[in-house]
Amino acid sequence: MTIKTAESAASTAQTAGNLAALLHELTLPDDAAELRHLVELCRRSARIRAWLFGRFANDATTQSAFRALLMDAAGTTPTGSVWSATLQRQVLSQAEQSSHLPGRFGGLTEDRVLTLIKRYQAGQIDETIFLLVRCWLRFLASDQSTIPVALWRPTLKQWAAITRDGSGRLARHVASAVQFFHERSGRRIGEADFGYSHSWKIHVLLYVLERPQACYHVSELRDHLPAKFRQVDRKTIRKFCQEHGIGRDVRAGRPRASTRPTAASREVTRGDSR
Repeated sequence: MTIKTAESAASTAQTAGNLAALLHELTLPDDAAELRHLVELCRRSARIRAWLFGRFANDATTQSAFRALLMDAAGTTPTGSVWSATLQRQVLSQAEQSSHLPGRFGGLTEDRVLTLIKRYQAGQIDETIFLLVRCWLRFLASDQSTIPVALWRPTLKQWAAITRDGSGRLARHVASAVQFFHERSGRRIGEADFGYSHSWKIHVLLYVLERPQACYHVSELRDHLPAKFRQVDRKTIRKFCQEHGIGRDVRAGRPRASTRPTAASREVTRGDSR
């Protein structure tokens, strides 16, 4: 048997094995599939096991509070203490609605600023797909053997959107994102990969993220750009702030400028670290 024939046989066997495993999972009754999911969570999380066999098993108040939480369709209004205050707040947290919640960063919330950074890093690629592919590739490059739980729900949600899109647009965005990162594997991804017109905007957003305040002088934002972006004029930066609702300080006077790059600004040259 030649090497090529052996490789083809191995590939065929792997494909058949993958298909058999998929068919097995898909033909399980719903209750069995759900319990397999529960078992997997308990196996990998010492915290869940400790809570389940300790506090939940022995505390009637916790059982009642958890039952009430399950009956709450929104799942955001605890009627009692199920976990510690910090953990309960994290479990029930929701993404911020920046259009309704004025934030500390020129009127934007932290989530909104981070979203804009990811949008400009993604360029023409759908930003949600871009970030999800990035997270998956980081996981695959790590020493972890099990998929992080935090990736489960967003991946399933995005997969549903991809398969629902009859135009194939989102599927093409997945291919573009995978290609983008694989072409740059083995090195840091930085401003050269995002392009000049997006990189200066990322620098501005990182500066805003590092210095939360109600509003910013346009000259302040420009003066903290690296030297290579100083040709971006104040009018362009003012338009950028207006476009995204970043509060501008329009009082007379000029803030003291520093030409020293900020820690946040340097991050854009070190890659997608936020």
